[in-house]
Formats: sequence, structure tokens, C-alpha cells
Amino acid sequence: MKKYLYTIFAMVCLSSSVVTAQDFSVNDDFGVDISVGAEKELFPDFEINVEGNLRTQDNSQRIERYLVGAELSYKFVNTKKFDMKVSGGFEYMWNQKMAETKLAKTPYPFFATDAQGDVIYDNSGQPVFDKNYCDYNVDERYWRNRHRTSLGLSASYSPNKRWSFQLKETVQYNHYCQEDSINQYEYRWDENDDGDKYLPAPGIDRKSVDPKDRFVLRSKFTVEYNVKGIPLNPFASIDYGCGLNYTANKWKYSVGADYTINKKHKLTLYYRFQTEDDDDEPNGHMLGLGYKIKL
Repeated sequence: MKKYLYTIFAMVCLSSSVVTAQDFSVNDDFGVDISVGAEKELFPDFEINVEGNLRTQDNSQRIERYLVGAELSYKFVNTKKFDMKVSGGFEYMWNQKMAETKLAKTPYPFFATDAQGDVIYDNSGQPVFDKNYCDYNVDERYWRNRHRTSLGLSASYSPNKRWSFQLKETVQYNHYCQEDSINQYEYRWDENDDGDKYLPAPGIDRKSVDPKDRFVLRSKFTVEYNVKGIPLNPFASIDYGCGLNYTANKWKYSVGADYTINKKHKLTLYYRFQTEDDDDEPNGHMLGLGYKIKL
């Protein structure tokens, strides 16, 4: 038993050190994730899973996404202590992209000045723009459809009735659909006859978002413990994703528990912190609740 406790302790320490190294920001978001799923064994060791999901963002004030998906899996190694499974799935999502502010490509030439009113120049002799008077654009929030195809391979090891360790490797193909007619508000500073700067009402332009395809490799390690005498299985996991055809690093740290109501019904409650350097999902904290029925 001690060696398993040492393993968990080492995992927690590793998770803590990695999380501590991340850039926690006061702007981290908080969302809620709610999912409902069903699974059915079609043949021995071959099953299908279907799921519906809703997730919030902007401190749970707005919907981040709706999702429906299905997965087929086959357990080609099935022993008392060691299992291996291959799986393939498809998900369709309706994602909401929040409003975004960006500096315009060609700022209006308002230059920074010193106390005497003289223009400030940088080391290369170019005038420095006054950041308080830069032109900028605001993209209105919009919905964008997306679908994802996954192929996974997982291995599970259960040394006894209490402990379970799982490693899953998944390759995901994501296709982001094109979206047209997104409102873009263009703010451009101007100057009146007295030389005072002012910001008139914005112009409105229409922009489109081109489709794109992204491949991601995800590695997820999970430790689960079965509490003796209680249908409760606490778990902890680390999930890392990296872009294969683009640059991205995604980390998800989760702790939670599965509660088995009976042989057919199960509830899952978890907390997750996630951080990534692309714009797929907002960084921050998430509280998740899931329900699954076995048909």
C-alpha cells in the first residue's frame, strides 16, 4: 500500500509544481460544465457512448459552447489487472467567441510628448505613438461551428480493487467553420480645429473568419481510488495537449469523484484549472457535473 501512496504523493507534488509555474491571472475565467451521457455494450468489449454538453464562460454569464458527440471503443486487452482500449469519436460544437479588442494596423499618428510638449523619439529615431490615443477595433461576439474527430489509445492498470491508473493518448482533428458578417466597430481618433483629440462614434464594418484545421495530440494521466464500503471513486488527472500543425500548449488539472448510484446510474463532480496559449477555450477555473446511464 505504501508504494501506491508514494505514487499519488509524487503525482500531487508534480502537479503542484507545474501549476505553480503557470501564470495565474486575476482575469482567469470561471465556468460551469454540465454533461449528460449514455453508454451501451453492443458486443463483448465493444461499446458506444453518446454525450450532450453545455459549458459557460465570462464568469458563467454567457454560454461558451453546446456539444453533441458519440464514441465507439473496443477493449482488445481485458485482464483482471491490465486493460487496453482503442477508441474513435466525433463531436459537433456550437462555440461562442467573446468580444475582442485589438489595436488597428495603422494607428492615427498621435505621438507621445514630453513635459515641454516635444515629440518623443525611440532609439531608431522614429516617433513614439501615444498609447492612450491609438486607433482600435472591437469585434462583436459571435457563434462559430466546429467539429472534432478523435482517435485514442488507452491503457489501464489496477494492481488491486482500490487503485487504478490510466494513460490515454489521443489525436484530435478540429475543423473550424467559416463565419461571415461579424460586426467590427472601428474607433479612430480625430482632432478638432483647436488641436484637441477626440474619439468620434465608431464606424461599423463587416468581417469574416476563414475556416481552419488543427491537429492536437493529447496525453492524459489519471489516478483513481475506490473508497471501501462507499460507492465513491475520487480521482485526479493531468491532461496535456500540444499542437501538431500549429504551436499550442494546453494544460488541464482536475480533481473530482465518481459516485455510483446503482449499476446503471453514475454522477461525476470535478474541479478543473486549465491554461493554454491559443484561443480555443478561456483560461481559468471550471466546475463540472456529469450524469451517465448504462443502457
